[in-house]
Amino acid sequence: MPTPSPEKSSESLAQAAGLLHKSQRPLLISHPRPDGDTVGSALALRLALIRLGKTPRLACVHPIPATLMYLPGADMYTDVAPQDTDFDLVVAVDLSDLGRTGGIYQEDWRGAFPLLVIDHHETNDNFGDVNLVAPQAAATALPMAALIDALGAPLDGAMATCLLAGILTDTRGLRTSNTSPDVLKFVSRLIEAGGDYPGVMEKSLDSVPYQQMRGWGVALSNLQLDGELAWTTFPLEEKIALGIEDHDDLDLGNLITRVAEAKMMATFLEMRDGTVKVSLRSRPGYNVAQIAKVLGGGGHQQAAGCSVSGDLPSAQALVLPLLRAELARC
Repeated sequence: MPTPSPEKSSESLAQAAGLLHKSQRPLLISHPRPDGDTVGSALALRLALIRLGKTPRLACVHPIPATLMYLPGADMYTDVAPQDTDFDLVVAVDLSDLGRTGGIYQEDWRGAFPLLVIDHHETNDNFGDVNLVAPQAAATALPMAALIDALGAPLDGAMATCLLAGILTDTRGLRTSNTSPDVLKFVSRLIEAGGDYPGVMEKSLDSVPYQQMRGWGVALSNLQLDGELAWTTFPLEEKIALGIEDHDDLDLGNLITRVAEAKMMATFLEMRDGTVKVSLRSRPGYNVAQIAKVLGGGGHQQAAGCSVSGDLPSAQALVLPLLRAELARC
């Protein structure tokens, strides 16, 4: 996806700010299996809107991970679509397509309530009435911070901590290839505003729940390497034995990026509904976003994902040849 022109980005920012200024009761939706960027960005916007005298609501179909529950407002999420329609604007935060609401968004809302999309995925299909999409940004936290500035809400320590959770988790602690000088300046600004950088690093990146670490043991025991392609599988029976739910984020994709010999990586996590959740990773120069999009998912060039129907062998038979073809292309 081409980078939007500065004029287009400025227009989208003004339109997004205009929608939020007109709204009094916006509904902010985070994506299923929520990560630090969707949660941190939504919580920062919530705080800004409260500062402006508004009453935002939060929704996410899955529970917020324990590693993010320290963020202010994380306990305010509901996991179902509001039945009272006591809102006047829907805001999709860090969602690349409308299906990523996990059923929170109702089809009869289309046309009844404006839909604002704030995102950074290059596979975003601009599904909102207003789309503030910055595919060049390292995290949704960056366009979200620009939007908060445009709203005129002063950035405080709580907002900055939420935004730090977004940028630090999406860049794996400022280690991804899109960690540019602008990203470092952004992090510096958040720290200067009172953001708790050491706290976010400790609680969201350096703390791994026991159950997740046990899951890593299963994934590592099933790890395979074929040339420059690494992958692992996680059977459903192993999840059940460890008490792991389908919505639990084991962060397997980032785990196997540590395989030094691999340039393309994949994880296959068997789900209870007869599907397999696939996480794809790659080194710079290789693109897994388009592979994920072909399979009904999305993401970024170096980090993407999708879900496919079938069992583990059929999922591997579908996905691995596509990864090998990408390796051969480069």
